[in-house]
Amino acid sequence: MTHVRIGVSGANAARAEEIARAFCEQGAAAIVSIGVSGGLDPALKPGDLVIGETVVADDGSIYGADNYFLSAIREHLPSGAIVATLFGADEIIDSAQKKAALFANHGAVAVDMESHGAARAAARAGAPFLAIRAIADPADRALPPAALGAVAPDGSTLVFKTLGAALSDPKQFPDLMKLGADSAAATKTLRRTLGPLFAALMTALDL
Repeated sequence: MTHVRIGVSGANAARAEEIARAFCEQGAAAIVSIGVSGGLDPALKPGDLVIGETVVADDGSIYGADNYFLSAIREHLPSGAIVATLFGADEIIDSAQKKAALFANHGAVAVDMESHGAARAAARAGAPFLAIRAIADPADRALPPAALGAVAPDGSTLVFKTLGAALSDPKQFPDLMKLGADSAAATKTLRRTLGPLFAALMTALDL
């Protein structure tokens, strides 16, 4: 019987690394990081799917996806999905200017705060790795201050904390609504595509 274990890190690379390391110690056949990302490439829009060919970390480390995995899923990718470089940030990238700098300096098309932690643990254990991300906020959009720190350790949204912060500055509500809609588009993409992609990965692993 094939077992798939799920760990939720929230937007926290150290936690993602801790979870992935524990899975590897328990004999995991592979590590797959899944979630939403901020867009760095201006061509990407909310809901677009990105497969991480490489993950560049804040410290300059570079982690490559398993080539066999990449080959296995290519024919199952939806139209418009791309295979490209991701950037793993240890701090929130909250402005369009910061996003533009990452795009220019690293050639990464999207940024998240988990995949490089999981990739680091997989590399140390010699386990195959793959990152699957869907774009939430696009490259030209800054995150509203009320959204900073809105993700709980279990990956859920701290709704009351976010609303409380927004009430102190109601001008943030339009941007929060846009972010909510964009995040919903990203989640919808993941729900639609993960089934076929995981079936291909299971075949690649002969599970």
